[in-house]
Amino acid sequence: MLPTPPSTHTSRSTSPSPGHRDCEVPDAPEAVNHSKKKKKKKTRKSTKAKDSSEKGIGGYGEEHDRPPVLCISRNKHWRYISSYHGPWLQLPLELLESLLLLNLDPATVHAAETRLPLLPSNTTAIPPPKQRDRGFASLGDHSAPGSPHNAFAALPPPSPFPPPRPGRATPPPIDPGVFRSVTHIRRLIDEAAELSVRASSGLSAAALGSMRSGPGMNGNAWATAQSLGLNPLGDNGNGRNVAMSAMRVHRLRALAVQKLAAAYKTDEIASSVMVMQGGSVFDDIAERVLKVDPHDVDARYVHFFHEKIPSRQLAESTSTQVLDELIAENPHRLEFYRTRGIVHCFRDEYASAAKDFTYAIKEARAMRKARSAHMNGNLGDKQRAKGAKKKKGKAGAHKTNGQAPPSGTSPNAGGTDAVIVDGPDGGFVTLHPSVLPDAPEPIEPQCLFLRAAAYLQHAVFLIEDAIFKLEDIRKVPSIDGAEMRLCSVENGKYGGVEIGNPDGPLGKRDGAKLKAYRAVLAEPAFREQITNLVKKSMRDHRQFLSHFDTLEGGPGFADADLAQRAEYAFLLAESLRPGSQSSPPPFHDAPPMFTTYHPLLVESHFSILICYLMLGDFPGLLPTFSRTATLVDGLEGYPVFLPPRSMAQAEFIEILERLAGGWRNGIQPHSLSRVNSKQLAIEAPAPTSPPSPRSPKAKAVHRIPTPPSPDVGASGSSHPLGVNGSSSSSCSTLLAYDTPEASAPEASREELLKTLDAARILLAPVAKRLREKSERAAAEKASGKSNAKKPLNINIPLHGPRVEIVLAWMAAVCLCELDSIA
Repeated sequence: MLPTPPSTHTSRSTSPSPGHRDCEVPDAPEAVNHSKKKKKKKTRKSTKAKDSSEKGIGGYGEEHDRPPVLCISRNKHWRYISSYHGPWLQLPLELLESLLLLNLDPATVHAAETRLPLLPSNTTAIPPPKQRDRGFASLGDHSAPGSPHNAFAALPPPSPFPPPRPGRATPPPIDPGVFRSVTHIRRLIDEAAELSVRASSGLSAAALGSMRSGPGMNGNAWATAQSLGLNPLGDNGNGRNVAMSAMRVHRLRALAVQKLAAAYKTDEIASSVMVMQGGSVFDDIAERVLKVDPHDVDARYVHFFHEKIPSRQLAESTSTQVLDELIAENPHRLEFYRTRGIVHCFRDEYASAAKDFTYAIKEARAMRKARSAHMNGNLGDKQRAKGAKKKKGKAGAHKTNGQAPPSGTSPNAGGTDAVIVDGPDGGFVTLHPSVLPDAPEPIEPQCLFLRAAAYLQHAVFLIEDAIFKLEDIRKVPSIDGAEMRLCSVENGKYGGVEIGNPDGPLGKRDGAKLKAYRAVLAEPAFREQITNLVKKSMRDHRQFLSHFDTLEGGPGFADADLAQRAEYAFLLAESLRPGSQSSPPPFHDAPPMFTTYHPLLVESHFSILICYLMLGDFPGLLPTFSRTATLVDGLEGYPVFLPPRSMAQAEFIEILERLAGGWRNGIQPHSLSRVNSKQLAIEAPAPTSPPSPRSPKAKAVHRIPTPPSPDVGASGSSHPLGVNGSSSSSCSTLLAYDTPEASAPEASREELLKTLDAARILLAPVAKRLREKSERAAAEKASGKSNAKKPLNINIPLHGPRVEIVLAWMAAVCLCELDSIA
């Protein structure tokens, strides 16, 4: 197999000018026949070299001293690409379509499981398993003698699948919208790759099929493309020697571009991941089509993604002119609005991005409402539901105005028709609304997530811009494209954010830096603007999460307080952090939690937690963090998706570590710690009996983290919790937000005390883990093991240093208020 030649595009690579072709090409035959002409040509070249050297002496040759800039296609800069990696990129298309049908079939979950009996497994010790790994315990150990044993056989049996609520359907394991999208994208891009290979090599469809069926190809178009490279290998007895006409080649490329454009319109993030698998097959295919037909809409859209630009300089190298023209010609294509909104976000034009996303969401909901009305008007009762009866009610009692229902794609509580099919055991099974034809199109949740991310990034951008003005510095991009971090400000007026200062990220409370930052960031109008943007981001993230149902187990672990739940949640989230080397906490029989998988689900959950930090709502953050850690631990997208690498998850854990290592008041004993004898009113009293002191059993359990209960909610908080738009039930360990009637200053002080205590509960396990790491490092240094090779830390934010910006905002707005009552 011949290797694919590397791309030679750089920022300085140019095409030969027509003038050079006119003066050099005619001289070639004359140089062969006449030596005088050849000497004259050499003299001309030496003159050019002399002129260039003189220009270099004059200062014009400095560009040659600069390092070459790597140029890559624009689609490789798209965010959240790491969330879409998985086996769907390599699985046979027939198997992927079969998995899609199984995912849509409710009998897949309800069918009786037929498993092989468990064989004796290896008795070697294994680390504590994760919740997502317990589902593999049924595989047993069926390995051949003498081969490595299967580690999954030693896992405990999986927890029983949580049943759905009465009258509700069981949600599918993977979101049907994104599953259909990636399956459709696989088919389109595989076909486009085959057409591109045929156009480049001149092979017929039969010859290419014969090559793909040969040994070593495995029927893969990518393997065939790599074997051909840019130059064909010949027919080898399978192809033809007749050259393909130019018109035929153009038609093949135009058809390939149409399929690529359809894939990008379906999901541009997943399509970008899939196109990367093809190497250089699609590098210039759209450009070649545009040379023949410059007005081809599909070719212009595909070329926008495949155009070579300097690496990590998308904002400087991209304008919205192409997308503006495409939208003007095709105003009904909502995908163009989505792409233009993403480009606006790269260019820090967040108001325009939110406008594009809002228009796409509004039109998508209107189209869904019209489609649903059309289907309900054409389908009869027997076709619409088998054995189901319409529940009569007042007209317009359940109008949604084109929006998703309060529980996402789940049936409304008041009487939508249920679709029932035959079950595996002869009974009836209710279909989930997300698998029905009137379910929301994938572009609707996509734009909801993108708009939520745009609102949060807009708030971060405004804070960063205000800090740069305060520090009297200008944001200049570096050579390698890395952005400036506030902890490395050298020439600033105040020095930026500090690391490891026990007084806080901005120093002492009476220091000049904190006073200057607070005067700018805590200004009422600016603070209200940031708060509104953060709340809008939380609203859109919750609407995005409402499209995915969650099945929860019964209540449990009533003897575990909020501090134990927070400790378990942090240890669990730290083990799930991208690139983390820590092992998960000891596993207990926690109530199971099942959620429909989506590649952007983890990013959305932890973005909400970052929003809680920016709002300073630590009491609301505690139960949400406990629930999020348990929910994310149970997420499973295999065998279609791999676990995502969430930047919001890494940033949230890093913010907690920075606060625990650089805020003295945040790591003091809290009300639930055994060191502090005085407790705040942080636990709600039991409804029938007065609060009793904690039992010795509960104190003993404090040493081993207890898994949080999935039904923990923040009842009474201004920010409702829970997926699917419903807040969870109350628990005896929740914060008591309702205070007795008191004067305004007393009530404000009481709320600040509760917020400070909640922050200390949150940071207590983080500080404990940091102490353990420092003690371990000191022991290794004393024993001489500090020179051992350490694993590479890859927890680097790829799209902006948000950690320091959030810390600066919290220190100037929230932490200083908590320090005032500490």
